[in-house]
Amino acid sequence: MNIVNSVIRKRLAIEKYFYYSVIVSFVDTGIVWMLVRYFSVHLIAANTIGVVIGFLLHYILASKSVFNTNYRPAGFIVYLATFFAGLMLADWLIYMSYHYVFTAYAVDLRLLLSKGVSIAVPFFAMYYMRKYLFLMINKRR
Repeated sequence: MNIVNSVIRKRLAIEKYFYYSVIVSFVDTGIVWMLVRYFSVHLIAANTIGVVIGFLLHYILASKSVFNTNYRPAGFIVYLATFFAGLMLADWLIYMSYHYVFTAYAVDLRLLLSKGVSIAVPFFAMYYMRKYLFLMINKRR
């Protein structure tokens, strides 16, 4: 029975993480879209601003409910370190996909497709990095 409970908890954790990530992604994408299309902010700068705001929102939503950790300095450092890794990956992916992969598409569609790539890949990378690091922190307690 413990194995079944463990599998259910793990599944619920990634589902919550996904749900929070979807919310944050809409906020992030809206910010990037608005900054690029209406305020002529450079793509990388706009993406960085959107991701930073998304990071803060995601930390507040997911720290306790997904990774079962308190808002302590060690937990914030884990989130911050994985955030920087995810940010570098997201910025690289949005740049490469916008300038090299989706060049045949109209600007608006190219922006949305590139943003989608820069959301999807870091989602899994950061979830598993955070899961592992929080597991290590929680074992020390």
